Amino acid sequence: MKKRISIVDVARLANTSTTSVSRIINDTGYPVSEDVRKRVLKAVEDLKFTPSISAQQLRQDFSQMIGLIARDIAAEFFGEIAKGATERAMELGCLSFICNTGREASNEFKFHELLWRNRVRGVVLIGGGYDTEEYRLMMQRQLERANHFGFRIVTNTPQGFDMPSVTIDHKEAFNRLTEYLISKNHRTIALITADKRVYTSREHRDGFEQALKNHDLPVFDNLIRFHSFTEQGGYISCKEIMQQNPRPTAICCGCDPVALGVLRAINELGLSVPQDISIVSFGNTSVASHLYPALTSIDVPRYRMGAMAVEMILTDMYEKQTNIILPTNLIERESVRFLEVSCAS
Repeated sequence: MKKRISIVDVARLANTSTTSVSRIINDTGYPVSEDVRKRVLKAVEDLKFTPSISAQQLRQDFSQMIGLIARDIAAEFFGEIAKGATERAMELGCLSFICNTGREASNEFKFHELLWRNRVRGVVLIGGGYDTEEYRLMMQRQLERANHFGFRIVTNTPQGFDMPSVTIDHKEAFNRLTEYLISKNHRTIALITADKRVYTSREHRDGFEQALKNHDLPVFDNLIRFHSFTEQGGYISCKEIMQQNPRPTAICCGCDPVALGVLRAINELGLSVPQDISIVSFGNTSVASHLYPALTSIDVPRYRMGAMAVEMILTDMYEKQTNIILPTNLIERESVRFLEVSCAS
């Protein structure tokens, strides 16, 4: 009787370990040198080795679990998306794992790998991608797995790749916020958002600048700050901006926590909102309506974004409609005043 070729035979011929062979033939994504990879693939071909788990079997081997990778689960914006995702997953008979990266890209790499090894049916990405070589390579690897094995990835925020998504138009939202300030006669407007490498921040800037240019208004580079989607980021950036010339009459904030930091900085400077400076924000989390003055903010259907992302993973929506843009609304409150012509910059 002819002996069945095993992984041990492949490892022996390729002069490597069975662990390395397993990683390569199962496409785990674990780093393996190109030389070892070539030797293993040649040994597989020479021995006509057939893995016991084929790609088709891997498609059927996914667990009844999905993973949620969030930038900061403590942030209400992300938390509401995760709530929608986990509750909809439960309704569809699937367990959810929430992975909190703490806004560290290196943690995201680890979570992607762990979720893949645990054969989750799919992953929801909650938080914008990074424009770095390392991040692009990691995402490309994951998308290749998705295409090859039927693993599903859906994002709620821009990742820098054309991929399945349930999101909102961030550029349009910041265009609308800036247009609103312009309609209130503001002409010198600042923007505070997150790290310039984050794709979401770039869309914020693009929408902001487009609105100014549409009205032939100047874009002051010294009034644009890239920091972080945190209260501290808003506080530090506002302190810097208020020392610039010209001084803005309004600030467009990348999220409600940033606006909270901005408000604190303005109060410390002995100024008030909206009498001395107006503020608009994005997210419309609970803090927006409870601040004094209450924030004018873009309302985002966060719960629905999470729920629909899970539906896309667990139903045939993934095959039928892969890019869904949900509408947003501008909620007008008390943080903006109409600027009299005589006072305009």
